[in-house]
Amino acid sequence: MNMELKPSWESNHESRNRTFFFTAALIVFACGFFLLKDIRLIADEYTHHSQILEIVTGKNLLPSTCPYLPGYHWSMAFLSSLIHDHHPYALRFLSSVCSFLCLVVFFLTAKKIDRNSAIQKSLLFLFLPPLFPFFFLIYTDVYSMFYVFLALWAALNRRLRLSGILGILSLIVRQNNILWLGLIAFIAYFENVDTQDRWKDVKKRIPQFSFFGLALILTIVFVIWNKGFVLGDKTNHFLSLTAGNLFFSAYLFFFLFLPQNLANGSKILHFLKQNKLILLILIELFFVYLLFFKSEHLYNTLAGHIHNRIVWRMESHKILSFLPIAYTVLSLCVTRLQQKSFYLFYPVAILFLITLPVIEIRYTFIPFSLFLLFKEKSSERITLLTLATYVVPIVCLMALILDRTYFP
Repeated sequence: MNMELKPSWESNHESRNRTFFFTAALIVFACGFFLLKDIRLIADEYTHHSQILEIVTGKNLLPSTCPYLPGYHWSMAFLSSLIHDHHPYALRFLSSVCSFLCLVVFFLTAKKIDRNSAIQKSLLFLFLPPLFPFFFLIYTDVYSMFYVFLALWAALNRRLRLSGILGILSLIVRQNNILWLGLIAFIAYFENVDTQDRWKDVKKRIPQFSFFGLALILTIVFVIWNKGFVLGDKTNHFLSLTAGNLFFSAYLFFFLFLPQNLANGSKILHFLKQNKLILLILIELFFVYLLFFKSEHLYNTLAGHIHNRIVWRMESHKILSFLPIAYTVLSLCVTRLQQKSFYLFYPVAILFLITLPVIEIRYTFIPFSLFLLFKEKSSERITLLTLATYVVPIVCLMALILDRTYFP
């Protein structure tokens, strides 16, 4: 295999950039942790902290207060036992360390996809406003992403058995990661299987995908044993087809990636000229939005959450709030992804979002993060403008959390 050797000056430049990025990221993480480490437990931190304590004390090794399997809680109980400290600030420190490792894995995955945009995408991931505060809190979301990114990294490196094992570990943190594991398996298949003699190649490669199959079997066994997909809080967490999270995610996407969306303006006009049918699709989507976007779930009535206030505003001004949603759809239509297999991300993301009954900002974390990984590199100007738009939301979010006024 021919390997192109990079000039030493280019390698040194890349190494310096990487060192600078991770040094800066460490400083950011240290500041974020010290800002939030001593505040009282907030929102779902109460539930997660109590589950960790139940495991540490041996009271209940399989606590079921929250809907997910306690993989995160087992990990935090083990790590906090190693440092002999189960205080909330210690658990926030451990969560921050795991979050930093998640950033590292995100970078390695981005580098595998396109080494020239790895730092750019990692910066956007690090400062993504809705995600940023959760790096330092006792929440399962970032820890769940850690295993999803690891599984994707392993698959892209053609270590399919390892990818399947890591995917199974992700299921112990969140059961619905089975959808992302399915996406990873399909990406691995389309990237590695010879299209000229596909069926023959598939039979040869089936053993390499064995742990993906095992993950599916274990999920089915769990659902049968548990008599449902959700472990705890079954009254409020259930599988159903709802449009809430899909439209909410599209609405947020418009603002979170505003410079990129605006830069797509000319491409969108050209796309509309070439594809008149998209206007009919948008009209149909508008009526679906009018009829089915509702915030009826109990958890979407809580006034202390910023995302609920956004949802209420969307619900009160449906015609106006549909405009950024429609623009998001058009912008995604003209946004190119790095590889053809990555376009499988869209149907999986839609399926992931429509099966969640609670409209929740945390459900956007994996879809938005995978979009960052899969999309083509943006210009430096767009990246800098995007990061600039993140400054005010992050400062406001951190201030509101410290003041205990609102929570994301």
